[in-house]
Amino acid sequence: MKKIFQRSMGLLILAILVLTAYNFNVVRNEMLENRYNALINDLRTDSATFGLWIKEKKSIVNTAKDIYDNFSYEELVAYNTENPYLNINNEDPSISQLYIGLADGHFITGGQWIPPEDYDPRTRTWYLEAQEAGKTIVSSVYVDRETGEMLVTISSPLYLRERFIGVISADVFLESIRGFLMTEMEKRNSYSMLVDEDGTMVIHTHRPNLEGQNIYTDLGSSLFKDYFNEAKQSQDIVRMAYAYEGEDILGIVQKADGRNWYLAVARVDDVTLWNAQLGYPWIFFVNALMLTVIVVLMGMILKARSELHSMNTLLTKENEKDFLTGIYNRRYLNLYLESVWRQQRVEALSLLILDVDFFKNYNDTYGHIQGDEVLKNLTKCINNLVRKKDVFARFGGEEFALVLEDVEGPEVEKIAQKSIDAVYHLAMKHETSPFKRVTISIGVVTVAPGKQISVREAIEYADKALYEAKESGRNKVVFHEGKG
Repeated sequence: MKKIFQRSMGLLILAILVLTAYNFNVVRNEMLENRYNALINDLRTDSATFGLWIKEKKSIVNTAKDIYDNFSYEELVAYNTENPYLNINNEDPSISQLYIGLADGHFITGGQWIPPEDYDPRTRTWYLEAQEAGKTIVSSVYVDRETGEMLVTISSPLYLRERFIGVISADVFLESIRGFLMTEMEKRNSYSMLVDEDGTMVIHTHRPNLEGQNIYTDLGSSLFKDYFNEAKQSQDIVRMAYAYEGEDILGIVQKADGRNWYLAVARVDDVTLWNAQLGYPWIFFVNALMLTVIVVLMGMILKARSELHSMNTLLTKENEKDFLTGIYNRRYLNLYLESVWRQQRVEALSLLILDVDFFKNYNDTYGHIQGDEVLKNLTKCINNLVRKKDVFARFGGEEFALVLEDVEGPEVEKIAQKSIDAVYHLAMKHETSPFKRVTISIGVVTVAPGKQISVREAIEYADKALYEAKESGRNKVVFHEGKG
């Protein structure tokens, strides 16, 4: 009997240890998943920051084009060097200079550089690529011969009175995007990397000494080479795990939107857990006290696993989407609006608050399940009308919010009325409504984010306009007339 008991206890202990080791592994995997999801959120922030940087730098060239369209050709080419019309970028230290390669082979610049006599801008890469593309483009990364700093060139075809006269370009120091990314890095535990299509490390916010080196030829290690190659073959996020200079690194990498550059975020893998020791003689684990300790430990691990799983679910699902309709939720909308106000990256923003008319009566008459179907059908209908970059979110209950960047005036009214008409023509039956069908009312406000108005005030103005739409008969759009 004693031997049977001892064997049973031994098997029980072994089973508990195996299960404990399994749960250790599960907990570690959940922790890793949690960190990867945090890195994904950081990468989204970096992608938005990088896109904003590209947009700002392109706007310098495009603004110059708009200005020069008012000049005559003779005025523009009056000076070959230190051309006063090419000095609109003096207040932006990230811009080296503006210059124009003319279709007749001449070269004019706002700087002091005088090209050699045999210099023909029409043979230069920046000229040829912009002329072929027919739009504003960004070059690959290169090193400036005079300063040794890394640059890109932004180029665009230049027309005067609709006549092509050449290509206008600006050299931009990549140090300015470093400042953007460093600011974001200070708010989190990860760091950022920007790599060009040839594998040159353009920016590394954690190890600046790696900048300018090529991951294939200069680093002398397998530093995410395989992952970088995988990212070049895919549009999806690629997860990374590698060792570098004694540190275990976790990271993700993805191709940047609109460029053959690659953004990556990474962090040192500091995940630590107890190592299950299975080699001890079984006799040391026979006593009941040790069994109790192991059982308690298992309970702690299972609890930690559950909490980490809940956090991971929150990061991947609840953080963005509304459960019923599948569109963005109120939390995401608030974070998005706060970001727009903080960055002040748009001149005008239109906020539309939509509300289903007589929806309480609808639920009382047809039931909440049918009411949910109305919300889902309405959401699908309006979602098909808006642009991909517009933010459409469930504001709460039967209220929704639609945010349009750089859209105002008649265009906003057109979108709002189109939404009202689309819902009306769904012809969803509503006998307790005077319209005999489901309708919506919309309140609209157009503001300049961050300029003498807060997010809260913008929402209040849109709500006030919605209230007026309902008071004046419903199934209509009303604009807030106050100063935004």
